[in-house]
Amino acid sequence: MPQSNAKNAQKIISLGVTLFIITVVTGLILGVVHDVTLEPIRLTQERLKAEALRGVLPDAEEFRTVEKVQKTEDAGPIVIDVQQALAGGKTLGYCLTVASRGYGGTIELAAGITNDGKLRGIRILNHSETPGLGAKSEEKDFYEQFRDSDKVTVVKREPAAPGEIMAISGATITSTAVADGVNAALEYWRGYLAEGE
Repeated sequence: MPQSNAKNAQKIISLGVTLFIITVVTGLILGVVHDVTLEPIRLTQERLKAEALRGVLPDAEEFRTVEKVQKTEDAGPIVIDVQQALAGGKTLGYCLTVASRGYGGTIELAAGITNDGKLRGIRILNHSETPGLGAKSEEKDFYEQFRDSDKVTVVKREPAAPGEIMAISGATITSTAVADGVNAALEYWRGYLAEGE
């Protein structure tokens, strides 16, 4: 009996050592993979953001980061980045990146606002919304509704007035989150970026 207990203890120790070695090797491999992929992921994200900025203010030749004014609101969408859009050395408008709370998590969007305070366009940069529902916020049919607005409201019927945006069927929370983000960008522009204000 004591010999059986010793064999069992030896098996348990051997199994523990084997699991420890596997865990260490796996951790090292994951660490290497993380380090190798970190820079390509960052570069891809920067490229996609640059494409989105050109999509919301296509006449711009370059974008310059503007120091963002810190707002103190605890709730609601927040402006996380401001880019000045320039062409020929003149300001065409601003691209604001906004984070808004959607159904599946944070929705990041870029909003291009011209010098006269009109929304030129939006693009969804990042989201965790439901495929086939809230993910439709990335589709042109949805985001083109926002063009030339200076304030938006989500409706569940065919839009009848300026600034009305038809909600994505089955994704009213996502639609409202995008609209709230757009309104936050427009409000930020009026409060901090509009010339003569």
